[in-house]
Amino acid sequence: MQLPPLNRISFSPSAAGSEAMVRGFDQWLETEPGQAVLAAEAGMLNEWLRGQVGQRAVVAYSSRGQDLLRECPLRWHTSVAPPGFDGVAIQARPELLPFAKSSVDLMVLHHVLDFAQDPHQVLREASRAIAPGGKIALVGFHPLSMMGLARWFFWRERPGWSGRFYRPNRVTDWLQVLGFEVDGMASGFYTMPLSQHGRSRIRLLAWLGRVLWPRHGGTYLLVARKRAGMVKPLPSRQRKVPRNTVVPVPVARWGQQNRES
Repeated sequence: MQLPPLNRISFSPSAAGSEAMVRGFDQWLETEPGQAVLAAEAGMLNEWLRGQVGQRAVVAYSSRGQDLLRECPLRWHTSVAPPGFDGVAIQARPELLPFAKSSVDLMVLHHVLDFAQDPHQVLREASRAIAPGGKIALVGFHPLSMMGLARWFFWRERPGWSGRFYRPNRVTDWLQVLGFEVDGMASGFYTMPLSQHGRSRIRLLAWLGRVLWPRHGGTYLLVARKRAGMVKPLPSRQRKVPRNTVVPVPVARWGQQNRES
């Protein structure tokens, strides 16, 4: 059955603009605030990865490789990043992943949707590569968080903040269209992406976030499982044979009737 098309979005940057955002995000991850965000994301991801099973795992980055599968128990795993970024085994566009159909048991997308030129095609390509029963884990920025709201007033045009952040509920709808069932969501980094000194001055904000809005941290981890195809048996075309109409008679009773007659 052909899947219905995903709804288009109003955010459609040019190829040059999308590449510039990705470059800016990659440089921002090397800064102290970016490393703090990355550490929070790695903590959520590692805790989930330790309980996973399978044979093949893939992580796709929108920046250079960050070694996010170091806690992955799967035997074989590899990494993918856009052309021009090092630290990965394969350089390829996320819209055209070089993997066979249904060949991956686990796939992690690290901020790929936030900076992709066509996020719908990214999800379609990931769905094609993931085997039935396999899992996809998406790491992204939460727009309904303190960090997501602050970018509209202070840092929206700065590198690392200029991507398109999607609500987990919206990504969930896209995944369900593609045949996935969401297993759960985790959230983290309830403070602002500042230096260590700046975060220490607003450490009360991180405590309030964990207590009052635990599902609206600055970053989220959304996990979904690909549904396996259900096989419906076809009706039999064989001609039905009429049942035997002979009424069975007990042997002992039949012999007694013959002696009486």
